[in-house]
Amino acid sequence: MALFSRSRPAAPEPAPADPGSLAKLKERLAQTESQPLLRIPSEDLTGEARAVAESLNRRLDALAASEKEQQQFIADVSHELRTPLTVLRGSLEVALEEERPAEEYREAIGNALLEVRHLTRISQNLLFLTRGESGRVTLSFANLDLGRFTSDTVRDLAPAAADRQMRLDAAVPAKPVYVFADAGRLQQVLHNLIENALQYSEPGGRVHVRVGSAPGEAIVAVSDTGIGIPEDDLPYVFERFFRSKASRRTNPGGSGLGLSIVRWIVEAHKGRVTAESVLGKGSTFTVRLPVV
Repeated sequence: MALFSRSRPAAPEPAPADPGSLAKLKERLAQTESQPLLRIPSEDLTGEARAVAESLNRRLDALAASEKEQQQFIADVSHELRTPLTVLRGSLEVALEEERPAEEYREAIGNALLEVRHLTRISQNLLFLTRGESGRVTLSFANLDLGRFTSDTVRDLAPAAADRQMRLDAAVPAKPVYVFADAGRLQQVLHNLIENALQYSEPGGRVHVRVGSAPGEAIVAVSDTGIGIPEDDLPYVFERFFRSKASRRTNPGGSGLGLSIVRWIVEAHKGRVTAESVLGKGSTFTVRLPVV
């Protein structure tokens, strides 16, 4: 039996441009030399001249969007660095104004050291995100029992929960749930989510970590009884530097980068992370990863 294949018709090529359109295009390109991101009017051009102008405009739009994102990033970094630098400068200036008892010097140096550590965390997180987005973070994947891995991580963080007078526990299935993951980066995800839950919950509260599975995916959910997240803020919690007003009041020293790192790592594992919350009652962050 003969087999016949129907070839897809070729896309029509743009009609050749008339000399007038080409002249207009060259003139407009010359006019944009001093404004490299200025779009090129193309409505009155024809043929290839119009196709070239529209192609250039699409690239210009992409460049303009990228430039806007970079400007916003620089503004966000400047804003986040301003507070710790101001506190650091103030602590040192007060200590140097006049002779003080040794205890006051120690207190000033201690405050300054806290801000230095804060700045160090911000710089390390920024470096990680920048390397990750530019493809310079290497992940080492291996088969991992998510239940056992989560239990071990929760046990490691139990002393931190006890210090805050909080209950931290985990529920894992009896049957192993395997994922193909980088153990170090997945530990970073769980640490960030659990430490966030502890930070934004009151003493006497509870953080519960649950491991489960669904068709084709493994699930780990971190729930807390903390302050919760306003509904209007939920779509932005994974954005760099985003922090709600309530979170800034509860944890003034945070940087707003932890959840951005969580999202990057999870997506690098071909997974996804979501957030649910009820204001004043707590939040749940759920990570879904492909199963082996």
